[in-house]
Amino acid sequence: MEDLPKVSTITALYKKDQYLKTFLEELPKQTYFPHLEIVVDHNEPKDEEIRLIDEFQAKFPHHIKHIITNPVEPLGISWNRCIFESTGDYLTTWNIDDLRTPDSIESQAKVLNKNPDIDVVAGNYICVPTFPSKRGKYIDILKCSRRGIINHIVLGPFFMFRKNVCQKVGYFDEQFRCANDIEFEMRLMFHCKTEILHKNIGYFLDERKGLSTKAGSLCPVESTVFDFRYGLFGSLDYRYLPQALKYRIFDIKLGDEWIPIADIIPNYEALLQERFDESLNTGLLRHLGKTVIRKIRNIMNV
Repeated sequence: MEDLPKVSTITALYKKDQYLKTFLEELPKQTYFPHLEIVVDHNEPKDEEIRLIDEFQAKFPHHIKHIITNPVEPLGISWNRCIFESTGDYLTTWNIDDLRTPDSIESQAKVLNKNPDIDVVAGNYICVPTFPSKRGKYIDILKCSRRGIINHIVLGPFFMFRKNVCQKVGYFDEQFRCANDIEFEMRLMFHCKTEILHKNIGYFLDERKGLSTKAGSLCPVESTVFDFRYGLFGSLDYRYLPQALKYRIFDIKLGDEWIPIADIIPNYEALLQERFDESLNTGLLRHLGKTVIRKIRNIMNV
């Protein structure tokens, strides 16, 4: 494994001290650990969290890139910072409260190593109700329904991609609070050839306390932004449209810059028009009524 490319994780940390000890214990169990860089953007760290990371650093030097952020910043900003600070050829998402199978990262990296035409590798996973349980519901990504997108994520919680594809797809949209990952993954799928590993590569914690699952989550609103941005009009929940319009639906935020989605998605306006016409002609928008359909037209400026 000496000549294999380095893999860097995208790992944001904020108030997750109850998971951190186990997460650090699991890292060296990765078969790809000699070539693994864990990039942690640590928001408002507690003393105990810093102690645990310092102890790990002393035992396994040069594996964790520890970035301290104070005050806390939104998830999209934190993830983008991880990307900018990473030195790996491949990047992979790994949240503190999720666990991976020991060969998870190696099996994904091997696909990218052997197939230069593939840019993204995802895999199936088990959704668990408690940490660090490994018993739960097996999620086959290819069988997930559209309405499961927010809960189960387009490519799953453990996707890996070549760092250089960010030059084409951009970075995480920093105006989101919980839908950053699914929106970024959608752009990956527009540009990149993807392979799905048909085996379990990790354990995703869903105890209904996360940004996307807890009570009062912004997910229904951001799901509406997502649906509108990508022309998924049949799934659009009009009840959340007024709140969704507070977002810049057709722009991606990166720092102080706003990047038009049309600059990233090929033939974007034509794609939206085609999907709108298809939804209209097949009756998927019939339940919304003429007034709402007219409002959607106005937002799209068609």
